Amino acid sequence: MPGIPLAMAGNAIVYHSVPWSHRLFSLKTQSFPKGAVPPHLMGFLFKKGGDPATCAKQTADKSGAARVIAMNSCISTLKGGRRK
Repeated sequence: MPGIPLAMAGNAIVYHSVPWSHRLFSLKTQSFPKGAVPPHLMGFLFKKGGDPATCAKQTADKSGAARVIAMNSCISTLKGGRRK
């Protein structure tokens, strides 16, 4: 298991481990700075127009879990068709 360098100790995050873990807590650093969007998620940002806005319009008649499932399906279909 990799460790955290002492220089990064101030940025460490301590949290309770998952129930099936043999450790009481886990220690890690932030993957990305707060508010930053990782490059691989840029295509999923809600911006004027684009796939998320299109899917939001298509699923406006649904609510709750049904809308979440419909949005996921819509985004997967649109994004999946554009992959190389």
